[in-house]
Amino acid sequence: MATTTALARAITTLNCWIGRVVSYVVLVLFVLLLGDVIMRYVTESPIVWSAEASKLLFGVYAIIGGGYVLARREHVNVDLFYGSFSPKTKAAVDIFTSFLFFLFIGILLHESFLLAVDSVSSWEVSYETTWQPWIWPSKCMIVVAAALLMLQGIIKLIADVMIVMGLEVDEDAFGPVKDGDAIGKETA
Repeated sequence: MATTTALARAITTLNCWIGRVVSYVVLVLFVLLLGDVIMRYVTESPIVWSAEASKLLFGVYAIIGGGYVLARREHVNVDLFYGSFSPKTKAAVDIFTSFLFFLFIGILLHESFLLAVDSVSSWEVSYETTWQPWIWPSKCMIVVAAALLMLQGIIKLIADVMIVMGLEVDEDAFGPVKDGDAIGKETA
């Protein structure tokens, strides 16, 4: 069990670290878009590459945060009934429905891998502007993000099984047990 906890802690820490680092991409997006707006009104000529760079950055930003959000248990749930369940019942429901998560992640990993391989093999670029930035790094990040989300999903499934079995769950390694516990508390 110590090895599982150590591995869980490493994956959760990695996802939380990536989430914190990537959160600063919003500042880069803001500067790019602000510069574009200023140039559009001052010189009547927008920056040719800023909109496309923003789109590529936001795409990576949006998908790479999935593991972080799952590690902190901050994904949106339909709380019609789920919100009133005990932690043990929530864990049982999560175990029962985890096949949907893993089905989605399996398809995402497979398809994004195929897209990334195809993109890298042709050193794919965008033809939307004359700038023609590389697209292959963004497509490769989809695979990385899906893999990190899958690993965090496995960690959550292990934690759910532990909760159902009545075992102690190390929240630093497996993430918070109860919804809302991560608010104001950062997982190492």
